[in-house]
Amino acid sequence: MQNANEFHKLIATALIGVVKQIKAIRYYPDKHPALQATAEESLRGFEPVLADNRHLLLTVRKEGFLFNDNQIAKSSQILAQLANFCFARRIQHLTFLADLNSSDLHHFVHYLLLDPQIIQRQGGIQSILEKARLTTIWTNVRDLDDVLKRRKEIEKLPLNPDFDPAAVLTKTDDAENAKAHIDAVSLERLLDKMEREENDARFQHFIQELVPLLRLQLIEERRVLVLRAFLLLCRCATNKRYSQERKNNALQALDQLATNEMTDFLAAYMLGANNEQKTRDTLVQILAFLGNKVANQLMDLLANERTASKRKLLYKVMVRNGATVLPVIYEYLDDERWYVTRNAIAILGDIRSQDSLQHLTPLLQHEEIRVRRETIRALTKIGGNRAIKILLQTAAADDQELCRQAILSLGAIRTPSAVPTLLKLLQKSDWSQRAVDLKKDAIRALGEIRDPKAIPELVKIIKHKSWLRRQLNNELRMAAAAALGDISDESTRNTLEKATHDRTADVARAAAQALKQLDKAIA
Repeated sequence: MQNANEFHKLIATALIGVVKQIKAIRYYPDKHPALQATAEESLRGFEPVLADNRHLLLTVRKEGFLFNDNQIAKSSQILAQLANFCFARRIQHLTFLADLNSSDLHHFVHYLLLDPQIIQRQGGIQSILEKARLTTIWTNVRDLDDVLKRRKEIEKLPLNPDFDPAAVLTKTDDAENAKAHIDAVSLERLLDKMEREENDARFQHFIQELVPLLRLQLIEERRVLVLRAFLLLCRCATNKRYSQERKNNALQALDQLATNEMTDFLAAYMLGANNEQKTRDTLVQILAFLGNKVANQLMDLLANERTASKRKLLYKVMVRNGATVLPVIYEYLDDERWYVTRNAIAILGDIRSQDSLQHLTPLLQHEEIRVRRETIRALTKIGGNRAIKILLQTAAADDQELCRQAILSLGAIRTPSAVPTLLKLLQKSDWSQRAVDLKKDAIRALGEIRDPKAIPELVKIIKHKSWLRRQLNNELRMAAAAALGDISDESTRNTLEKATHDRTADVARAAAQALKQLDKAIA
């Protein structure tokens, strides 16, 4: 049996599946196979929540969903948006029964996306569900016993001949379809004019027409036009040949267009399987240009995306945003989902801002080892004296795994200031396998740093022979020979030549290889 926190995470995952369905229905045309696939994926998210014949009863508030009076995933902006979306459609209670199926989920989301006026003309969402004989999802019925009783009554009733579910789902009639086509033609003509317009005053007037017109084109068939419009605005906002007035107008339009709905559309376009690389790269640039206006939405998409290639694209956008999105990313460092925190840390590492160090340091104490490891990697990428100081402190700490990673990181960034700490580790008398592994990492790091100050200690190690701990000692001697080869200092030649005749074959081979490196370096 899951604890409350684990169960809340399962509920959050299930509700995020509903969000994915909303995006899919908005993006794909009717009967597209992706719609059924998304509904089935969403159902899989509900299965652990509804297991053992369990029903899910949620309270809907503007700010989020409540289960047993406790808000689900308070930090999730995407769930807050879904809750607000449902609340705007006068849904205050939402119940999913244990025998929920993908077809009911699919139709429920379709009904949810109807214009609120259409919903009210039909008597509300619950009235539509009942007329459609959709009885595994209920709205605004608080008592479960009442739900189950009404379900039995509905299922006994004959179908309502006056209700056509397909007609309710038809959001546009022929006239509206014609209008949508006219709008698309108007948008294309408007873009033609804007691309040729030299007068800034007329260009500003065109922008005022563009923004509302563009918001009406968020369907798959119009995505090329949408992309063209964004490219035009980004070009006008950045190109030196344009006046400051035109740049300001373009920036203002981009700011108005940076809504969650538009971000979802552009992200879905970018993540589409059939895009050319050039188109995908262009969309990465556009989303990156929008910066912190879309950063929260992209971070939520990243947190909930399962496909590695798509996560990589979203990650790329966040990194390209650079320092402008740092405040947004900091918000995700204390997310209750460890993998979301890890994503945020990785992004900070690739942005490489020194300002991030103060936010990263506390995460070396995170309960999840994968978060701690990612923090070390981020510190290594950021570099600089402050990062090196943190890594040195970690190398001397009690966390064995982090200690080893910090040591190897110090070697990778080749910082001479790490040599005293690494030499101190080598002088410890502990001969456990864990301690020897730590010493081998320290020796390897000294070889990568290539500071001659490490030579006396490495020579001492390679010369030392121990019959009591022969195996472990020889491991250190081999590592020391390899490190001396990396340093390639002529003063070590005599030691290495003698070691090539060592009775331990592995040590002799390591010394011979080190001599080859020395000869190559001197040649």
